[in-house]
Formats: sequence, C-alpha cells, structure tokens
Amino acid sequence: MPPAKASSLVDTRVIYCGDNLEQLQKLPAACVDLIYIDPPFNSNRNYEVFWGETKEKRSFEDRHESTKAYIDSMRPRCVE
Repeated sequence: MPPAKASSLVDTRVIYCGDNLEQLQKLPAACVDLIYIDPPFNSNRNYEVFWGETKEKRSFEDRHESTKAYIDSMRPRCVE
C-alpha cells in the first residue's frame, strides 16, 4: 500500500487537543479519517490525579443529571 498522501486541508502532523466538539467545528467538512476521543463514560464519579513533575492537581467530574443528559452531551460530538 502506498504511503498516505498529505492533506492540503489540515496539517496532518498536529495532534489537536481540547474539547472535541470545539476542535471538530474548526476543521473543514469531510477532512478527517479517524478521531480518537476519550469521553466521559457517565461513571457517576469524581476523579483527581496529580500530573507531571510539578504534581499539578487535575480533577474532573464524570456525573450527569441523567442518562438522557449524558447522551444529549455526546450526540453532537458523534454527529460532528
């Protein structure tokens, strides 16, 4: 298989980090072949980690009002 041709629409040497919905909305339509997302999984838990050499505390909540609220937050990301 020949090597993939570089895209003229987006820089393929970049990893875009951030809220996937916001990042996807910045890209031209139909220019993405693969997306890796690490979404919340509606585990109904709070998480804390200490990050890097500075041991910066990072935390997030994986709680949603209901399963419907969780699906409503994920749906536009999957559609985009």
